[in-house]
Amino acid sequence: MDNQKLKLSGFLTLFYTLASAQSINLKGPAQQLANEIKGIFPYVAVSIFIVVIFVNLGHFVKDNGDWKKGVTNIVIFAAILGAVVGLVNYVGSISV
Repeated sequence: MDNQKLKLSGFLTLFYTLASAQSINLKGPAQQLANEIKGIFPYVAVSIFIVVIFVNLGHFVKDNGDWKKGVTNIVIFAAILGAVVGLVNYVGSISV
Protein backbone atom coordinates (compact mmCIF):
# COMPACT_ATOMS: atom_id res chain seq x y z
CA MET A 1 0.00 0.00 0.00
CA ASP A 2 2.82 2.41 0.84
CA ASN A 3 4.48 1.56 -2.43
CA GLN A 4 1.33 2.52 -4.35
CA LYS A 5 1.10 5.85 -2.51
CA LEU A 6 4.73 6.56 -3.31
CA LYS A 7 4.20 5.74 -6.99
CA LEU A 8 1.04 7.84 -7.12
CA SER A 9 2.68 10.83 -5.44
CA GLY A 10 5.69 10.51 -7.77
CA PHE A 11 3.39 10.34 -10.80
CA LEU A 12 1.37 13.34 -9.66
CA THR A 13 4.54 15.34 -9.00
CA LEU A 14 5.89 14.45 -12.43
CA PHE A 15 2.55 15.27 -14.07
CA TYR A 16 2.32 18.61 -12.28
CA THR A 17 5.91 19.49 -13.25
CA LEU A 18 5.31 18.64 -16.90
CA ALA A 19 1.95 20.42 -17.00
CA SER A 20 3.29 23.61 -15.45
CA ALA A 21 6.43 23.58 -17.60
CA GLN A 22 4.48 23.71 -20.84
CA SER A 23 3.74 27.17 -22.11
CA ILE A 24 1.07 27.89 -24.66
CA ASN A 25 2.58 30.62 -26.77
CA LEU A 26 -0.46 32.04 -28.56
CA LYS A 27 0.75 35.61 -28.77
CA GLY A 28 3.12 34.93 -31.68
CA PRO A 29 0.65 33.07 -33.93
CA ALA A 30 -2.17 35.47 -33.03
CA GLN A 31 0.00 38.47 -33.92
CA GLN A 32 1.00 36.81 -37.19
CA LEU A 33 -2.66 36.15 -38.05
CA ALA A 34 -3.57 39.74 -37.18
CA ASN A 35 -0.82 41.05 -39.44
CA GLU A 36 -2.03 38.86 -42.32
CA ILE A 37 -5.60 40.06 -41.85
CA LYS A 38 -4.44 43.69 -41.74
CA GLY A 39 -2.62 43.11 -45.02
CA ILE A 40 -5.58 41.49 -46.76
CA PHE A 41 -8.37 43.66 -45.32
CA PRO A 42 -7.96 46.70 -47.61
CA TYR A 43 -8.23 44.53 -50.74
CA VAL A 44 -11.32 42.75 -49.43
CA ALA A 45 -12.94 46.05 -48.38
CA VAL A 46 -12.31 47.66 -51.78
CA SER A 47 -13.65 44.58 -53.57
CA ILE A 48 -16.83 44.62 -51.51
CA PHE A 49 -17.15 48.38 -52.03
CA ILE A 50 -16.98 47.89 -55.81
CA VAL A 51 -19.66 45.19 -55.59
CA VAL A 52 -21.87 47.54 -53.55
CA ILE A 53 -21.43 50.25 -56.17
CA PHE A 54 -22.35 47.86 -58.99
CA VAL A 55 -25.39 46.61 -57.08
CA ASN A 56 -26.55 50.19 -56.53
CA LEU A 57 -25.71 51.29 -60.07
CA GLY A 58 -29.31 50.63 -61.07
CA HIS A 59 -30.45 53.42 -58.79
CA PHE A 60 -28.35 55.89 -60.77
CA VAL A 61 -28.85 54.86 -64.42
CA LYS A 62 -32.48 53.74 -64.62
CA ASP A 63 -35.10 56.12 -65.99
CA ASN A 64 -37.02 56.13 -62.73
CA GLY A 65 -33.97 55.48 -60.59
CA ASP A 66 -33.81 56.75 -57.06
CA TRP A 67 -30.32 58.25 -56.80
CA LYS A 68 -30.89 59.20 -53.17
CA LYS A 69 -31.40 55.54 -52.28
CA GLY A 70 -28.21 54.59 -54.14
CA VAL A 71 -26.14 57.24 -52.38
CA THR A 72 -27.71 56.31 -49.04
CA ASN A 73 -26.80 52.63 -49.51
CA ILE A 74 -23.21 53.51 -50.38
CA VAL A 75 -22.92 55.88 -47.41
CA ILE A 76 -24.35 53.23 -45.07
CA PHE A 77 -21.80 50.72 -46.35
CA ALA A 78 -18.98 53.24 -45.86
CA ALA A 79 -20.17 53.94 -42.30
CA ILE A 80 -20.29 50.23 -41.46
CA LEU A 81 -16.84 49.76 -42.96
CA GLY A 82 -15.52 52.67 -40.91
CA ALA A 83 -17.01 51.19 -37.75
CA VAL A 84 -15.39 47.81 -38.47
CA VAL A 85 -12.01 49.45 -39.12
CA GLY A 86 -12.32 51.47 -35.91
CA LEU A 87 -13.26 48.38 -33.91
CA VAL A 88 -10.35 46.38 -35.33
CA ASN A 89 -7.92 49.20 -34.53
CA TYR A 90 -9.31 49.51 -31.00
CA VAL A 91 -9.06 45.78 -30.33
CA GLY A 92 -5.57 45.73 -31.84
CA SER A 93 -4.42 48.54 -29.58
CA ILE A 94 -5.47 46.77 -26.38
CA SER A 95 -2.49 45.10 -24.74
CA VAL A 96 -3.15 42.03 -22.67
